[in-house]
Amino acid sequence: MDFLSNNDALWQLSFYGGTLLLFWIIELFISTQKWNLKALHTALNAKFLVFVLPVQIILSLVVFFVASWTETSNWGLMYLFPIEANSILFFVVAFLILDFFDYGYHFMMHKTPLFWKFHQVHHSDMEVDITTTIREHPGETFIRVSYSIIVIAIVGASPWVLIVKQFIQSVSNLASHTNLKLPEKLNNIVSLLLVTPNTHHIHHHYQLPYTDSNYGDVLTIWDRLFSTFSKMKQTEIVYGVDTHMDELQNKDFKNLITRPFDTTTIKDTKVIQLNPTKD
Repeated sequence: MDFLSNNDALWQLSFYGGTLLLFWIIELFISTQKWNLKALHTALNAKFLVFVLPVQIILSLVVFFVASWTETSNWGLMYLFPIEANSILFFVVAFLILDFFDYGYHFMMHKTPLFWKFHQVHHSDMEVDITTTIREHPGETFIRVSYSIIVIAIVGASPWVLIVKQFIQSVSNLASHTNLKLPEKLNNIVSLLLVTPNTHHIHHHYQLPYTDSNYGDVLTIWDRLFSTFSKMKQTEIVYGVDTHMDELQNKDFKNLITRPFDTTTIKDTKVIQLNPTKD
């Protein structure tokens, strides 16, 4: 744990990259997508890392500093509870609170017009697979990590809590974007608690109200609690965003990186369709 705490950024990048590569190889052999098309899709989404990684790494140093300060100062909501700071119960409670805030972040990115301009770049991927996870505009990276810093200060999440949470969250985020789906019966059981590829891919459907549902990051309980959980047949999912369905533009990296700042593009108003099937 001391090693991980002292090499947090390096550990996160190594673990995340290794897990992404593993899922990518599995997709390559199991999915029906041709390898050359998959390579082109991967190359496009990988370009975002050039801009995202510097922002992520620099702000991660602030994340670790704030987390360390809350631990040494006993600052935050977690220290108001009569729970031992290094106990499993401390982690479970902190994880639930942080996951709730992650749900709130995702909801905010969809409902705030300015933030949606950045987040829709992620949703514009019309071939969702494991590499869609890294298709994030650097503007969103700045918003996301800045939000995390504020939440950490409020909650009082210590470094070891963040490290273990990051391990769980990374696996969940990567797995939920993979194009490998669970059998329907198994998915119905697993998705009672956890986000699955099946449930998250509904979130990537190109039209409302499905785009604005299934916000959960690791757990589905918040979607169920706040009535934002939805179901639809996997065969009916169409990936993308209804305001930006030009395939060539969504494969043009320059267009994607400048799109949030382009005032001449189609107004980001999503079309309301039929209500989703609530669970």
